[in-house]
Amino acid sequence: MKKITFLLSLLLASAGVTASAQDSYTWKKLSADADLTKAVTSLDALQNGGTYAFYSVGKSKYVKIDKYDYNNLHFGNIASLTASDEDAGLAVFTFHITKSGETTTYTFETGVNGMYMGAPQDGATKASATAANFVIQTTDSQNKSSESGNFCIKSTTGNANSAWFDMQNDQFVGWQGKDANCWYKIVPVTVSNEVVTCYETTYTLKEGENILDTGHQWLKSGTTFTYAIDKKSYFYSDMVSASSDMVVKEGNTEFNYTTNLVETMPFEFGKNYPLNTRGDESYYITAEDGSSKVCGSVTFTAESANNYGAYANRIWSFERSRLGVKIRNLATGKYMKTNGNAAVTLVDAANATELYVDKGNSTGMFTLTNGSTNTYLGSHLDENADRSNERLRLWTADGAKTDGGSNFTIADVSAESDFMTLGKSALSNTLNVASADASKYLTYEVGTAYDAAKGKVSTATTIEDLQAIYNEAVTATPATALIPDANAYYRVKSVVAADGNAYLSTDEMFVGKDGALNTAYNGNQAYDGKTLNRTITRATASAAFGPQIWQFVKTNDGYQLKNANTNCNSAFFDGGNLDMPVTVGYGQSITLKPAFASTNGDNSYVSIVWNGKYVGAQNGKYYGVTGYSANNETNIWQIEKVTTVPVSITDAKYATVAFPFATKVATPSVKAYYATGAADGMITLVEYPEGIIPANQGALLYNEAGATTANLTVEATDKTVEGNILMPATAKRAGFDANATYVLAKNAAGEAAFLKNGLTVVPANKAYVATENIPAGSSSNVLNFNFGQVTGINGVVAADKAGVQYFDLQGRRVLYPAHGIFVTNTGKKVFVK
Repeated sequence: MKKITFLLSLLLASAGVTASAQDSYTWKKLSADADLTKAVTSLDALQNGGTYAFYSVGKSKYVKIDKYDYNNLHFGNIASLTASDEDAGLAVFTFHITKSGETTTYTFETGVNGMYMGAPQDGATKASATAANFVIQTTDSQNKSSESGNFCIKSTTGNANSAWFDMQNDQFVGWQGKDANCWYKIVPVTVSNEVVTCYETTYTLKEGENILDTGHQWLKSGTTFTYAIDKKSYFYSDMVSASSDMVVKEGNTEFNYTTNLVETMPFEFGKNYPLNTRGDESYYITAEDGSSKVCGSVTFTAESANNYGAYANRIWSFERSRLGVKIRNLATGKYMKTNGNAAVTLVDAANATELYVDKGNSTGMFTLTNGSTNTYLGSHLDENADRSNERLRLWTADGAKTDGGSNFTIADVSAESDFMTLGKSALSNTLNVASADASKYLTYEVGTAYDAAKGKVSTATTIEDLQAIYNEAVTATPATALIPDANAYYRVKSVVAADGNAYLSTDEMFVGKDGALNTAYNGNQAYDGKTLNRTITRATASAAFGPQIWQFVKTNDGYQLKNANTNCNSAFFDGGNLDMPVTVGYGQSITLKPAFASTNGDNSYVSIVWNGKYVGAQNGKYYGVTGYSANNETNIWQIEKVTTVPVSITDAKYATVAFPFATKVATPSVKAYYATGAADGMITLVEYPEGIIPANQGALLYNEAGATTANLTVEATDKTVEGNILMPATAKRAGFDANATYVLAKNAAGEAAFLKNGLTVVPANKAYVATENIPAGSSSNVLNFNFGQVTGINGVVAADKAGVQYFDLQGRRVLYPAHGIFVTNTGKKVFVK
């Protein structure tokens, strides 16, 4: 009967019935143990239709089918093949040999009749109804030979680097055809006429008319069927089998079980609930970017009253899963997955954790366990013992079940409940997106679906209605993507920075004296004991403006965020902080998405996403990947357009500037100068035409009236000047020798001049003069200003001329000049008699 069944299955297969429809298969047992000493030493010894086993020289194991599932006959390995092991027949291959001229190819039929060795691949290799063709050779992919009787075997199709026989510890694979694991011995084996039959068994578990579980297993004849589940929620009775005979054999392959609910579950399956812990409405479970966070010290309403996304993040439903449950989040549509004592994450249903419900500390409370002894799901302090940042995780301890954090309660969500009212309010507010000033911010537009959805909110009667409205208006028709101008400049601002440090900044970074970040990094440069910090930090609006300016560089899958000062892009390193690689052009792509903050927001609110994770303000002074969802304020940004750069001019009337983009002086009383040369204590200054300062050029700003804020507008121009010795330090430059530069400062008389810089750094967005640009023999400690192309002695004046200030050729003020040559505050060189 067994033989007839098998032949019938082959006939059905030949008639077009696929292998997956087969409910049994057979293989033959070995008639004798495999003898490695009888391995063939010549390919001429191989017989067409002969039976052989493959022995890995590198792993000292045979290739063998190690799964019974007919649709997943996976190849693994085994150390020895004995006639007493009925599974040894799954290591047998029948060789089918084809010769065509000088070429000999092989197909290898497995012990499961009609199933062949498929082309090995870089990963698990399986048997297939389609045979792959192979060649057997005595050299490997690198044309190297092994000892006699060792062979390399390669598929004639597939990737040349991953089609060779190879073996890993747990599976047979295809790989590169080199090293020990690519060498095999081919061992003749004999099989008997005694067969082993494997059946596809089915099982079903029912509670009343509810099917809780159903599935199938491939088991050998004579195996006692055992249902895999051995855990259940408190509310279910034990399982009862409908079969008295549990031994798998022909005609006995279906196994059914029943159970009953002996007590009502504390929730309805499929219904949505807010879920809290500790019996305290300050501790709701919320979905935060792939994990479940307990919002300790935050009520349900505080973070979700104006944001439907935040509201739906805190709504959960319980779905039957055999004798347990899987817990689904409304907003994400994903399910809880436990990860030991690490935080719960959210995954698809197939990978979710089946949890079992038990009674809690008091009426209305319940606990959730994975079935392990004294192991319960609960909210616990984060790594900083901060209850406001608790995470949902498993806790194993004698008191885990009774701990308040392991006891959950739910609230009803119905048309009349406060939670439903809150949901309607949150959705209405989410659909009301205000328009921001597009000249000030990068903005987006919402579609007409938002307006259509607003009228549906008031008539919604269930949370499912609200979610459908949200999906239709927001998910299905998302707001128009934000597209930054590649030629524009921006500041990137976090909307929630209680300490005021809201802006991305590189103020704490410095570059080499050549202006390159990698020079400072590779040279291990430091100043005042400070080493290079490549982590992008948070700064206030009043902090240095230049380091806060960024560009968005388009990539295939988003944008690189480039700092204008350093000319380098951002990337995520150092445990998730936003860092800056030192190589120009390197960086990681981010995407920008419209965001809806939980405070009253507008269409300038943005989410920054990297690698599917949201970027936001972290604790301390950094930004980076956070544990929060897009709807959390922490991950909400505004991208501010930079059209004007403010520059502070002190009461000394002067300031220097240097930016990596062209600017124009927009304050009428302020003039901008560049320097054509310096010698003998004087620096010669020429006014920039039209007040336009080219990109990467240094400039001296002057305001006759004294202290003011000069506004420089960002310009799109390629204008330049020649011979400017005012060098630009866009980012802070380090690595100079002391006194190798002149920087703007007050001299001994309290007046502005370029003084020798005793430090080894020049501040960001400032101009300086390098001593190397001053002719030899004409150096001075001070460079006073000469506004014009004047050389030689300008004149002879009386020593008491009113209103004129005098300096010697070393830059020192002389209150009562005697006979000699001096420099005046007007830039003239004079002789006093």
